[in-house]
Amino acid sequence: MIDVRVHSSRHLETKITYPISEHTSYDRDVNYYIFTPAQLHVSAGFISDEAMLRKFQAHARYSSPEITLDELLDKGNRTSPLVLLESYTQQRVERSGDVADTIFMHELQTLSNSFRHESGIILSECRELAKENKLDELRGLLQDWYKETGYAMERFRALLKMMRVHYPTGNRMVTAFEWADEAISLVVESTSLEMYLSLEPLFGELQESAYNLLRHSRAELGYRREQKYESVVSKGNRYSTEAVAYRSGVLKKWTQSVLYLTPVHSKAPQRVAGVLAGTAAAIAMTFATLAAIFAETFFLKNSMQWALLVILAYVFKDRIKEGLRALFSRVVPRLLADQISSFISPRTGKRLSRTKVVIHIKKASDMPPEIQDKRLEDGNPFQDMLPQEDVVHYTRFVKIFKTEKDRTIGPWINAITVITRIRIDDWLKEMDDPNDVMYVASGDGDFEQQNSDRVYHVHLVITETSKKQNINDIHHYRIIMNKKGILRMETLDRPQ
Repeated sequence: MIDVRVHSSRHLETKITYPISEHTSYDRDVNYYIFTPAQLHVSAGFISDEAMLRKFQAHARYSSPEITLDELLDKGNRTSPLVLLESYTQQRVERSGDVADTIFMHELQTLSNSFRHESGIILSECRELAKENKLDELRGLLQDWYKETGYAMERFRALLKMMRVHYPTGNRMVTAFEWADEAISLVVESTSLEMYLSLEPLFGELQESAYNLLRHSRAELGYRREQKYESVVSKGNRYSTEAVAYRSGVLKKWTQSVLYLTPVHSKAPQRVAGVLAGTAAAIAMTFATLAAIFAETFFLKNSMQWALLVILAYVFKDRIKEGLRALFSRVVPRLLADQISSFISPRTGKRLSRTKVVIHIKKASDMPPEIQDKRLEDGNPFQDMLPQEDVVHYTRFVKIFKTEKDRTIGPWINAITVITRIRIDDWLKEMDDPNDVMYVASGDGDFEQQNSDRVYHVHLVITETSKKQNINDIHHYRIIMNKKGILRMETLDRPQ
């Protein structure tokens, strides 16, 4: 499943999740086709493949732990980070085991991420039930929410008290527990408040549930103020909200850092490109040498015929070299990659995936027929009469390796998510100023002046294929932008 979104006015972002298998490795090919109007000059004549490649930045992380609150609280669930933390803390306090600090911190971060992920799911479910007016199910969901989150935080804060007794103030492990405590408190507070706001049309029927949510949210705010955590807005300080927003971002990055995968870039593309370029040059030089020998054998040296043959040989030598390089690029695109990288697990040091990237800037007519047809869906029927669009074709050949799950380190790990961010700021330079004036007829027969935006449409077609897994997905998006950046994105996929 491919998730495409507007990350900012200058960036598009795609997110693809790859399951991690314990039994077999598998391949996925992902192709991005970005169709741009000719007047933007996003073409091979203005931008090199190497420069375009730098506009695609990819990073990966483990997918967020999908652990429900019930599973989190189940004392018999050995994959629950809360249960693991209770066991590790008991061992540390009783000095009956030697659990590394890094494993401790990983589970603290995992617990925070589990809360964040599950809170998002429950909030979405709450909004859906409120929208459908399913009051009984909504009451049960909300009751479970503040009951289970309250019990989970009670158990975790008991561990925090034990660690504060066991270690002196300012100890790194105590600080890690406090950061996790603060991060979870922020998630519970904000989620409870958003649930409360989503119940606004149903306050009359769900008054008690709404009140409990508000009380739950305020209790967390009061708790953080009592603990003197930084994520509390203080009165009289105009920079307080800014500081709280920054603190919240720092805590989120810290908790999610356990999910980040380490990228390792290979130098193979430069080496392979050098070998193939050398091969092409050797073949071309062989042709030129044979032509020179032929000229020496059959024509008088320094004669007109000899000179013409030698000149033509060297002219064709350069053409042969470029032609062979282009041939190698088409015939072995997986071998002649522009970029090769792997993602390494920071916990185990094992390689989880390998990716080969190939990028080209071509014309729309050079694209496969099915891609051209997909681009023209819900588009201009006279597109073929307009200047031909330029297409950025970015391909990722992904191989996911089989990985045995470690029951001690990351038993919740089931998938990795690869995020690709596409920077489009350079494409805006050729655009006209965004503001234009239009005159529109009013109801009384007069004309009124209205300001309008001059916009451009960029089409994005993405395919994801896997022969072994029988996957062949294709998606079409339209990005509306002006000189200031991306305005919005529309999905143009037709119902199947």
